[in-house]
Amino acid sequence: MKKIISICLLTFTLFSCNSDEIINGFDFDTSLNISITGSNGHDLLDPINSDAFDQSKIKILYLVGGKLIQKPNGTDYPGNFLIYKQDNRTIMRIFLNDSEDEKYPETYIQWDENHTDIIKIEFNRTKNAVSKKTIWFNNELKTDIVPYLKIVK
Repeated sequence: MKKIISICLLTFTLFSCNSDEIINGFDFDTSLNISITGSNGHDLLDPINSDAFDQSKIKILYLVGGKLIQKPNGTDYPGNFLIYKQDNRTIMRIFLNDSEDEKYPETYIQWDENHTDIIKIEFNRTKNAVSKKTIWFNNELKTDIVPYLKIVK
């Protein structure tokens, strides 16, 4: 009886494996984590600092078809950003403009009425993935973004 069960299991295992079958996932990496520090060393995203940006006034805008728009990106964050703590810093995760219609999609971070920064991005797009290739912050190429992009204002 043990031989019959063993043979059945072995047969099932052999026929269930198909070397032609490829399991495809999808990698959608269209967010960017940043920290913002003032020239005085203050964390400008930490509300305990008097010179920090008011998080309720921050707007994320996307340049699409020559127009700046606010649009939901399908996440649980309708403002298209998330603030969290990491390494004793306050970090902002920005959900970037990932428009396929734009060669270099632009995301505008409007901190308040007087301060706006622009993130321009080039994506690698394949059948299975969308990932960041090249990032510019206010037209300056940024290569050091691990674990997050560090900006000094």
